[in-house]
Parts: sequence; C-alpha cells; structure tokens
Amino acid sequence: MNSTILMNVNATGTPGGYTIGAIIALLLLGYLFYSLIKPEKF
Repeated sequence: MNSTILMNVNATGTPGGYTIGAIIALLLLGYLFYSLIKPEKF
C-alpha cells in the first residue's frame, strides 16, 4: 500500500512532492546521525 502511494506522488511530477520527500529524508538522516552520536538515549 505504501509503495503505491509513493509511486502516485512521483508519477504526478509535482515539485511539491519531491520537496516533501526531501524534507522527510533529511529529517530521517538527522535522526539517524543523532542516534549514532548519542546512542544511550535510544
């Protein structure tokens, strides 16, 4: 189900969809790097 949603967002080709995806990806990367730096909180 999630893959169809992602494919529909990419199929439209709207810059907003790519912007939202980039923001989510950056937030996830930031969270992962933070968890690597301070693993005792997780």
